[in-house]
Amino acid sequence: YWVCAHVGQSILPWESSPPQASRADMKNPLVYGIVGNGRLARHLLHWFALKGIATQHWYRRGTMADQPPSQVLNAATTIILAINDDAIEPFIQENPGLEKFQLIHCSGSLVTPLAFGAHLLQTFGEALWPLASYEAIPLILDEAGPPTAQLFPSFENPVARIRAEDKAKYHALCVLACSGTQLLWQKIQLNFDELGLDPVLAKPLLQESAQAVLTNPNLTLTGPFVRDDRQTIERNLEALGEDDFAEVYRAFLGLFHGNQRPPRDASG
Repeated sequence: YWVCAHVGQSILPWESSPPQASRADMKNPLVYGIVGNGRLARHLLHWFALKGIATQHWYRRGTMADQPPSQVLNAATTIILAINDDAIEPFIQENPGLEKFQLIHCSGSLVTPLAFGAHLLQTFGEALWPLASYEAIPLILDEAGPPTAQLFPSFENPVARIRAEDKAKYHALCVLACSGTQLLWQKIQLNFDELGLDPVLAKPLLQESAQAVLTNPNLTLTGPFVRDDRQTIERNLEALGEDDFAEVYRAFLGLFHGNQRPPRDASG
């Protein structure tokens, strides 16, 4: 999921980085079995290949579908379940042979005694990335889980721990910041095209908006909400009409008025 700036007190302080070892000393002794064939699974397989880490792969298609995952992944020491959140616990329960492996799931919200949680705080598209991009992804691990070195030896990613009772809210914030933002940014680009405007024209606005709030999460907003330009707001809503995003606009307006109003800013 998209990188979130802060999650209040739910994430514990970053673990200190271990002393840097030579590349020869940093080989990962684990063999990872990857379950799934979606975007996350494909990124994991590519990432681990870039690091020279041995992997095996199982997914529910073709000839593999008739073979138990524990049989196909028999050389693995650790299995990562890169599958839908709702399928994780049923999958483990339906495959008792997995009990002999160290199991890791990648859900940002699930808390289960059946596997250790390791949420990759990033969003994954179709394009694969260079190693440096993968090594910048924060790993959000269960507070009660084992040491990072047991799950991901030789990994240099930033790591944080999260309490079980905070995972649902943490993930809700990630969804709002990532999926919510993507829906809005898709909206402006698609509708610009309908208006005869090149969608690329929106890029500087979107980039500056993202950079501004990442630089200062407490920034003063600009626009008609802050200026209380009621006629502008009414025209905006009238133009949106029955568009579903009219309700989103009204929700944002309500959120703004529900929070402590920042100082007026007449510049934007």
